Amino acid sequence: MIGEEVAANFETFMRAAKNGDIALVSCKDKKGREYQVLSVVATGVEKYAYLPFAMMITPAFYPLVNKLNPPTKLKGEWLWDDD
Repeated sequence: MIGEEVAANFETFMRAAKNGDIALVSCKDKKGREYQVLSVVATGVEKYAYLPFAMMITPAFYPLVNKLNPPTKLKGEWLWDDD
């Protein structure tokens, strides 16, 4: 079940996407590894402000995704190859 807070965050992200207020930002962690982060861009402020929302899945995360199972009542097809 998707919680209320997660659903509200998703709606915020969808509104930002509809308005074109999202960005893909390349970030590095303390070890220098690079990650791409989906971010909402706050507008109407003096400077741009980026709110990270999600990380893009890269090959390094494929083993994690392979451990995820979609809900049994999912309408449609889960398009992740788990081989």
